[in-house]
Amino acid sequence: MINTKFISFLVLILIIGCKAKSGIEYSTQNKFEFEYFNTDKSFELELVEFYRNSASCGTEGLPYALLIGKTKTESLPEKISVLSYCDDRIFEIGDKLKIEPTENPTKKTTMNPIYFVKDTIINGNKNRWIIGSEYKAIWGRPIKRNK
Repeated sequence: MINTKFISFLVLILIIGCKAKSGIEYSTQNKFEFEYFNTDKSFELELVEFYRNSASCGTEGLPYALLIGKTKTESLPEKISVLSYCDDRIFEIGDKLKIEPTENPTKKTTMNPIYFVKDTIINGNKNRWIIGSEYKAIWGRPIKRNK
């Protein structure tokens, strides 16, 4: 009698533990990194997307605000991503900004950026990527200009 209860209990545990896999698998994993470019000169940027930093600077990663914008300088890509380290300010779409390039903080530490990640499902295929990684990127400090 005891053995029957014990075996029934083990079978129940195995059934619960062996759940069927559910959900949609990631069919593609896009590049999980930024492609950086270098410039020493400040430049103008018109903000088209903004992702606010909500992490504390004392975290186990490199928090940043992500600004995606259009440039008018011929030596720069038409659209770029600016990573502003430990910046918790709020910017609005359409803001005209001056970007002062800063040193990439990953060169001074082993910590990695705390990425803004996006998942999407298209035709049953799940994709994940770092927001802003589709454009060339730079670490910089934005300075608000008049609209």
